[in-house]
Amino acid sequence: MKHVPLFATVLASLVTVGACASDDSTGGDATAVSGQAVYRDAHTDHAGQPQAAAAPAPQPVQVSIGVRGNGTLDGVDPTCLDGASGQFQGLYHGEAAIDDGGVYLGSLASTAAQFTTPSGCAIPTLSIGAMTEVVIHAELEATTANCDAYCAASARADAESECGATAGDAACRAEAEASAQASCSATCTSQTHTIAAEATLSADALARLNADGVTGTALGELAVDLVFDRVQ
Repeated sequence: MKHVPLFATVLASLVTVGACASDDSTGGDATAVSGQAVYRDAHTDHAGQPQAAAAPAPQPVQVSIGVRGNGTLDGVDPTCLDGASGQFQGLYHGEAAIDDGGVYLGSLASTAAQFTTPSGCAIPTLSIGAMTEVVIHAELEATTANCDAYCAASARADAESECGATAGDAACRAEAEASAQASCSATCTSQTHTIAAEATLSADALARLNADGVTGTALGELAVDLVFDRVQ
């Protein structure tokens, strides 16, 4: 998928906590995510002029954050051969809302975050040393309206890529868009459950997150732009 600029700021300092408990000193749940949400779209209109990507209509959006990292693991089942490696993975989940400007904002359930070793063994107590990967995944319901908007934008992007981005390419783009949109609509409305976006924090963003520190199961405030570019 096409990567978009993203950044993250995390509030508070490193502490040792139970893997599934929140830190009351930070006000409980303290994992929030926000940013601009758009569909994958063409960069230009048929006249060859720059255009902004279409944004989803105001609606709820399901968001999850998958994390990987290393730290000190206590209480791991001794039969877990990877327990001594210090590696962990976790998942935060919750619901955000997209406004009429395409900006989304939501809080994730830090208290419900589950942490395991890479092989899936539960981690009773975790002291986070560093995050090595943070992936934000978002899903829109594949309603008729969402499918229409997604497929129109996706078709524009495909046609621009196939035909070109100048005014002289307008006829080719119009024909390619019609074909691509019809094919997408047939799939989206009959076979799709969600329209998804996914973004991975850049190395710079991870470095800033680790420099600021992570408080227990709370990641703080993440600002990440999302491009909805697939159906599933």
